This record gives sequence, structure tokens and C-alpha cells, in this order.
Amino acid sequence: MRYTHTYRFWLVLTITVLSLETFSQNRLYLPFQRQINLPIQNNMDTLGSMFHPDIFPYQTQDVDSAEWFQQVYQADFYTDKFLLDVKLNKNSVKFPVKLSLTPVGEALVGFESGRDAKTFAQTGIGLNFSGMVGKVLDVNINFMGSNSSFPSYVENYVFRNKVVPGQGWGYRSDLGYYYNNSNGYISYSPIKYFNFTLGRGKNKFGEGYRSLLLSDASTNYNYFRITTNIWRFKYVNLFAKMDDVYEVPGAPDNSNDKYSSSHYLSINIARRWSVGLFESIQWVGQDSVVDRGFDPNYLNPIIFLRPVEFSMGSGDNALMGLNVSFKASNQVKLYSQLVLDEFKLSEIRDNTGWWANKYGVQLGVKYYDAFNIDRLTLQGEFNYVRPYTYSHNLSSQAYGHMNQPLAHAAGANFNEGVFLANYYINKFYIELKTTVLMQGIDSGSDTVSYGANIFKPYDQRPYDYGVEVGQGVSRLLTTFDLKASYLLSAKANIRAEINLSTYNETIDGVSRSIFWPRIGIRTGIFNEDWDF
Repeated sequence: MRYTHTYRFWLVLTITVLSLETFSQNRLYLPFQRQINLPIQNNMDTLGSMFHPDIFPYQTQDVDSAEWFQQVYQADFYTDKFLLDVKLNKNSVKFPVKLSLTPVGEALVGFESGRDAKTFAQTGIGLNFSGMVGKVLDVNINFMGSNSSFPSYVENYVFRNKVVPGQGWGYRSDLGYYYNNSNGYISYSPIKYFNFTLGRGKNKFGEGYRSLLLSDASTNYNYFRITTNIWRFKYVNLFAKMDDVYEVPGAPDNSNDKYSSSHYLSINIARRWSVGLFESIQWVGQDSVVDRGFDPNYLNPIIFLRPVEFSMGSGDNALMGLNVSFKASNQVKLYSQLVLDEFKLSEIRDNTGWWANKYGVQLGVKYYDAFNIDRLTLQGEFNYVRPYTYSHNLSSQAYGHMNQPLAHAAGANFNEGVFLANYYINKFYIELKTTVLMQGIDSGSDTVSYGANIFKPYDQRPYDYGVEVGQGVSRLLTTFDLKASYLLSAKANIRAEINLSTYNETIDGVSRSIFWPRIGIRTGIFNEDWDF
């Protein structure tokens, strides 16, 4: 039977893990928030470090040595919040049970200038539950229900796609849109080398502001993750269940199930060099012929899966990628990404602009403690993604989830430049970010796909050759964001924030510009980036 070798591997691995002694350190995950992650990188991303900054979310066990993290969060992000400590056996401290229940929420107000001038408000409330059983089992669950209005361009996005960017399905309300954001996990760390996590949330691979492999731009999804961390190697097996809702009647209740199996291997191969290898296969749970569900062929934990896909004669959507970084010094780091969806070397050599040469490239640089100013980091990044990358001849098999791309939030068919500057001191954090995106998009009434919308089947392309980045209706987007925040409570990770943002978009010569400041407080659970 063709599954025999895969099942045999998992059986041996399970027996080995269960037979080993438990590890004495917790591996709780940190939130997807740059206010936490970027200071940690500034502290830990040094020459010869065994830290892997390209695998998110980070775990407390990996970042406890970061001086800033110890000072601000008192070395343990979650233990500091625990309200109850119960021991299963009063004569033993081997299996302490610690529980925590804290509120989460947001309350921000702002206004939008320009032709659609108005005020808006983001409101949400919920609970966060954390628990630890002994030193090997960790649980974190949070739920927040929100009722919010947004700047006009964000509301237009929600109207078109029915989903609040990075959050959840948007239902119309008197204020604007109601939506839920729920995420959490059960994490088991039997020994220091292995972690098993069953959860709902996001994952990211890459060192840039963007990721062309897997980013945190989409809505949360269900996943099972196995992390192996040995010496210079960190290896992630990620199995996920997602939803296709693109033009599905009755969505989200009536969605198409889709699944993915991804691998990412990060290697600190030398004092200065790091390499990451990536692959992902995505497939629909049911097609016109058979109800596949989660295909056990893709439980193969060994990179690479592409030979498995070929052996099955499969038309599933496959991606491969590479992440490479070089530390020129403790202050300067160069990084890059390459994603390959499909290509033919002979067509690239002939420079024919063949439509199926689908790939993306990222180049970036980080400058820690810039100009010898402690805690100041500068970052510049360039992203290039060819038309039709991430797409498929079936929209349900596009590399996306809940009408949102899983890689770059803008989809494909673009050039982009990004600049970030961030500075932190104790509980204060300030960030300046600006982006310039040049993209070719489809016209509103055109069924032809020029390659930006990854959910449009690529067989709707107008031609096979002469395909180039920027084809279609021209779109130029520039954004600017200045954010300052102060950590009010380390126990609940609540911050006071003020944002000053601009959004300038020109489509086929027609421009609109808005300025939209906002102020308020929120729990730090996720990044909120609307610059696409």
C-alpha cells in the first residue's frame, strides 16, 4: 500500500517521543505583533546566533535570552499573567496547573479626510484563557467579537471580499461590520527538541516585512504543526485546513474545504549564513470525482513533497521556495526570498514572457542599532511577483484562504518597495513605515485575468506570451504610517496607540488620497496592516 512508509515513520516517531523524558521549559507562543517581535530580533539576531528569526510565531523558550523581553515582560510572557496556581499533588511540584483568564479588546477612534470624509471606530471585546499543565503542556485560547467601521478603502475591500483583512468574515452592522477573531492552541513539548501544536491561527516563514512563502496576512485557519529544533536546524511540518469562499453561494457557511501540507527547513549553516527551504501543496477536499478530504499521501514529513505529487499524477497546487540571509556584521543583515510556482528554464532563457513562468523575488536589508543608535532598526525591502503566481486553473486551489492570499496580501503582478524604521525603549515603541506598490489589475467588468487576482483561474489569461509585471490596468499605491504605542499592562499585553496614516492610490490615471489618524487602546494579538 502506498501509505505504508509514511505511516511507519509516524509510528516510530510517536513511540520515540513518548519514551523520552519530559523537558522542563515551557514553549508558549508569542503574539503576531511587530512591537514584540522586532525588538527581539534586534536583541538576538547576531553573528553566530542559533536563533531562527525566519520562523513565526516565536516561542518563549527561544527568546528568553533577549534582554528587552526579560525586562518588559519579566522573562515569561504568560506566567506573569497567571491568577491561579493549583498543584495536582500537594506533596509534589512535578505537575503544577496554572490558569489565567484576562480580558482582550480594542477601542480606537479616528477620522478620514478627503472626498469620503467621515469618522470611524473600532471596538471589540473578548477573553483570553491561558493554562499550563506541568512543564510540557500549554494552552492558550482567545476570542474577540468586534463591531467596527473603517476608512472607506478598507470598507470597499470588505464589501468586495466579505472579509475583514486578516480578521474574519464581515457581517453588516449599524456601525459598519461585525466579525470574530478567535485563535488558540494546545502545545505539547515532550523534550526540548520537539514541539507538537494543534491550533487555530497563523504562521509565517521569512525575515521580511512581507513573505512570499507564507505570511500572517490572511484570516486564521486550523492547523497541526510539528517543530523540530536540533543544533543548527529548525524544521516545521505544517498541516492546515482552510476554506475556499471565492464566489461560493451562501459563504461562509457553505464553503469548500481545502487543505495544505507545508514544510520549512531553516539551517544556520555558518556564523553569517542562513538558508531556509520551503514547499507547500494545496488541494481541495472534494472535486467533481471524489471526496478526498485530507489526503494521507501528504502526511509525508520529509521535504520535498513534489515527487509525491508527480507520482500521484496530481494537479494540486504546489509551491517551492528559498530563503537566504547573510549577516555582514552584528548590525547589517541581507536577506532574500525566491518562490517558484511554475517555470520552464528554456522559456526564461529565451525571454519570451511565457505566462507560466510564475515566480516571485524578495531582496532586503536590515540595519540594527542604526548609526550606532541603540534600539533603532532600519529596514528596506523590494518585492517582485510575476502575474498568475499562486493561481491555479481552479479558483478553489489558489494559494489563499477566505478570499485572502496566503503570501503577499496584494496577490501577484506587482513591484513593491518597503521602508521601515522602528525604535523601542522599555515599554515605548515607535514605527515609521512607507510602501510603494506598482501593480497591473483587472478592470471591474472584465472577465479576463491579467494575473493580480490569484483567485481568478489562470486559463482566463488573454495571451500566452509577452506576459510581464504591470500588465492590465495600471495601479500605483503609496502608503505612510507612523505608529507610537505604550505598553499599559504586560500581564494582558494592552497598549495605548496613536497612528497617523495616509493612503494614496492611482488607478488608470484616477487618484484618491486620504489621511486617517486614529487613537485608542487594544490588546496586542495580531498585526493590522492595510497597505495593499
